[in-house]
Amino acid sequence: MNIGQEIIRRVDEAIEKEKQPEGPPPGYNRASELGWWDDCPRYLCLRRLCPEKEAPKSKSFRRRLREGRKQELLIANDLELAGFELRSRPRLIWDKHRISGEIDREIKANGDFSPIDFKTCSSAMFPRLEKLTTAEALLHSDFYWVRHYPAQLSTYMLMLQKQQSVILFKDKDSGLFHTVDIELDPSYASQIVGGADEVNIRVEKEDPFPAEYKPICQDCGFFAFDFPDTDKATLAQGDIETVDDEEWLVKLAEHQEFVDGGLTELIKKFEKLDKEIKGAFQGRRVMIGSHVVESKGYLQTYYDVPDDLKEKFKKQAQRYRASIKHLAEAL
Repeated sequence: MNIGQEIIRRVDEAIEKEKQPEGPPPGYNRASELGWWDDCPRYLCLRRLCPEKEAPKSKSFRRRLREGRKQELLIANDLELAGFELRSRPRLIWDKHRISGEIDREIKANGDFSPIDFKTCSSAMFPRLEKLTTAEALLHSDFYWVRHYPAQLSTYMLMLQKQQSVILFKDKDSGLFHTVDIELDPSYASQIVGGADEVNIRVEKEDPFPAEYKPICQDCGFFAFDFPDTDKATLAQGDIETVDDEEWLVKLAEHQEFVDGGLTELIKKFEKLDKEIKGAFQGRRVMIGSHVVESKGYLQTYYDVPDDLKEKFKKQAQRYRASIKHLAEAL
């Protein structure tokens, strides 16, 4: 028996059999998803009308959610060790607006308890989050799930009649924390709750908002359902693997910033210029203005093999050519 493979198989099976956390009552909006109102209210309708049409979450995504629940206990323990008083609450239900939510904890500060939500992230994502220090900054993040956090906390504050809350981000690799204080903005919070009311009406009439293509559609599990004749929907049925790992999402976002900013062309120009300058002064050491160009020779061993012998010993090996394109350009 391969012990290592047996460990992985049995742990995977045990995790899959685990009882999942209790979700919201049927027919309720999730407070954690109300940020979709700004990006795509149709998503909120489809989540309640036909959740089975949403593309299933990958194993890695489910693992991250599970890891996040485990990290919640570790973060709470750290805060209590630091002398903060925390308390838990049962699931929040707001029947008037058909909203349900479950806050991680309430933390006592300034003589009162306020909602605090724990968010874990990768070491690739954490430096980006550290730059965001206000709710407004979160709302303008390049990553849709970050944009949705203020709506979630604003809803909790309304449900609990609180004026302040806090989001605590934890880098899972380093253990570092970053926090963003969220003050209740009545106008924004009312907009979000009003959106939930509009979704309730649409769901009751079974009349979701019409499908309208937006950039965020590429990240939505209902994409193939809404746009079945598109290239991506066709691609999703073919030989392709879906990866929803946060770290790679961040790295590809940074890669796209280079492309959009024209930096790839600058890199090509630099490499061409670098090669031209170094090639022009082979074996020389020269001073040109404020620069010194130095080229030193060295011996490289190579084998001059006759063609008939090359053919005799010819072998093939698997190699890969890779390309990186935005989905809008790849199909």
